[in-house]
Amino acid sequence: MPMRSCITCKSPEEEHRFLEPKEAAWLKKHLDLKNVDGFMVCLAPLDDGAKQCRNVRKYFVERPFREPLRLPEPE
Repeated sequence: MPMRSCITCKSPEEEHRFLEPKEAAWLKKHLDLKNVDGFMVCLAPLDDGAKQCRNVRKYFVERPFREPLRLPEPE
């Protein structure tokens, strides 16, 4: 898994992974894109560790959006 810094959670080295199918579907709809294959999600734990950062990035572009974009928590 690629390790890179995360702008949203301010963590210097955190694990990121490519999107799962439900996450990709949400992001396609949210951004009105046909393909989101290059997007990744931050897995850094937040607060007490019960939640993840879930900041979205594109490959190694740390700031692909004006404001950080977080995926909703899985149901």
